[in-house]
Amino acid sequence: MTAFGHSFATLLLLAGSTIGGTPGVSPVKVNEITLGPAGFVELRNTASTTADIGGWTVQTCTGGTAEILATISPGTPLAPGEYFVIVGAAFSGTVPNGLIVETVDGSGVIARNRHGAHTDSVGLSSSSPCREAGPATPCADSSLGRDGSSRDTDHNSADFTCRIPSPGESNH
Repeated sequence: MTAFGHSFATLLLLAGSTIGGTPGVSPVKVNEITLGPAGFVELRNTASTTADIGGWTVQTCTGGTAEILATISPGTPLAPGEYFVIVGAAFSGTVPNGLIVETVDGSGVIARNRHGAHTDSVGLSSSSPCREAGPATPCADSSLGRDGSSRDTDHNSADFTCRIPSPGESNH
């Protein structure tokens, strides 16, 4: 097989992967966040097919760096329109599909697929490495979330607004 043929076969293998497998391309969005020990990060599958989010990481941004907050277990499916929620240890609600971490702190979060590619993020300051274009405005006593359709323009200040916290449910 030629180098071109081998590269083409690899490209076909990646193109045929489950949604979320192709680096940098994914309908799975950071949909809602609240920071702190009782905080949470909500991912939502906006596609019409199931996404395999196994091996994905969610990172928090502190200062100018991003650190892994959680790694999702291999073979974790996320059905169309469904949510995966990472909650802080002091979180008091019930979330059927997710992980527990010590706390959700920092100036935002980044979701990275199993290849390490940045798929989506939200940052709360102009210096946060988590932000996409303009930063989202932090909210006091509420969460920061997308609209009910999980609209994503890659501009955090346009995509995220203060919301009533609704981890694992549609944003209101």
